[in-house]
Amino acid sequence: MSGLRVLVTGGSGGIGQGICTVAAREGADVAFTWHGNKTGADATENLVREFGRKCLSIQADLRNADEAGKVVAAVEESWGAVDTLVNNAAFSEAVPFILIDDKDFADIMELNLFAAFRMCRAAVRGMIRQKYGRIVNISSITGSRSIAGPVHYAASKGALEGLTRSLAHEVGPYGVLVNAIAAGIFEGGLRSTIPEHHQKRYLDACALSRFGTPQECGEMVAWMGSRRNTYLNGTVIFLDGGTLA
Repeated sequence: MSGLRVLVTGGSGGIGQGICTVAAREGADVAFTWHGNKTGADATENLVREFGRKCLSIQADLRNADEAGKVVAAVEESWGAVDTLVNNAAFSEAVPFILIDDKDFADIMELNLFAAFRMCRAAVRGMIRQKYGRIVNISSITGSRSIAGPVHYAASKGALEGLTRSLAHEVGPYGVLVNAIAAGIFEGGLRSTIPEHHQKRYLDACALSRFGTPQECGEMVAWMGSRRNTYLNGTVIFLDGGTLA
């Protein structure tokens, strides 16, 4: 990723921090967004700078419709363009289906789906102009398979995978490759929102008998979002230690 300009949403902790750190280690300059976790954001910025790379830490609430454009504009103003966009920002909550109201559903869609859509829309213009770009959307195994999980969260991730495949067809001819990672359960991040009994079921089914680490997700993103990826497009990669194999 040497010299690439990478933008990661939700980079203040968990998987996002792992993605930022690996990208910096691989030679990228890293911009990332965060909302409320300033301590985590400061830690991510320090980790990026330890590798001697430039870093932009951008506080933003991506649930607001105009924030995506502002974030991308800030990166373009500082560095000229976004080469790799990673849509990682998301949230979940363990709510039974019959207790999910319209606001719950709308809130989770706003961040997990609409924010990713807006970020893609804002960044892809510059990618098309330069005839190069990589977009990696962080999805979940709940978006692809019928497993226990909050219904509104699964719906948001299933829709994100549909966006990934369709956008890949549209922008592929311009040198922009779009892919997604269907993540299992990883240390940190959204793991805290998953009930203990579901975590146990995951470990029992996982061929490696453990949760993933943020760095392991970062390693996959680094390849998918780099110049080495020249033909993978419109694909959802399962990163779950063999849980659904």
